[in-house]
Amino acid sequence: MFKRSLNPILLATMAAGSALGVSACIAVFGNEIHGPYDEDGQEVVAEGKVVSKSGSSLHGWVSFTEEPGGALVWLEVEDAPPGWHAVHVHEVGDCSSEDGKSAGGHFNPMGVAHGAPHAAVHHAGDLGNMFVDEDGNGLHVLFAPGLTVAEGDHSVVGRAIIIHAGADDLVSQPTGAAGGRIGCGEIE
Repeated sequence: MFKRSLNPILLATMAAGSALGVSACIAVFGNEIHGPYDEDGQEVVAEGKVVSKSGSSLHGWVSFTEEPGGALVWLEVEDAPPGWHAVHVHEVGDCSSEDGKSAGGHFNPMGVAHGAPHAAVHHAGDLGNMFVDEDGNGLHVLFAPGLTVAEGDHSVVGRAIIIHAGADDLVSQPTGAAGGRIGCGEIE
């Protein structure tokens, strides 16, 4: 259903990252993106299917690809409410509750204040805001410094991705005043 492909949004994101000095170690073959590989030649990736919560019809897919210094996050959603929506990694990989609260709070292994994903101080799980177009489609691609796919205190494996009803104001503590949880994906 979802496929990572080069499109104008990704190209703009990659260009902006390059202009800011953010480099990603990825290779492009045909129309697909490939990240780094482990010693067995396997791509180091964690993924999750995003399901609707709190009565929404949102659904999608997320992947985290291990990169030097962090992880490349790729999130696609369909049938979501148009507008800006906060995206966070939450502590627990459990999307069983109807409201998504079974995923716990924001993933914050350093015990610091909430903030923008590239601010000097922010939760490891603070991934900013995703824009959803009037057709309900959203794509959110960013490099998240400090997150890993590999085992360790900053690993996303066993956690959840949450899409919130509203935008993250990137300032309010401890959650950015982002509202309810309309999508949840268990990251494996």
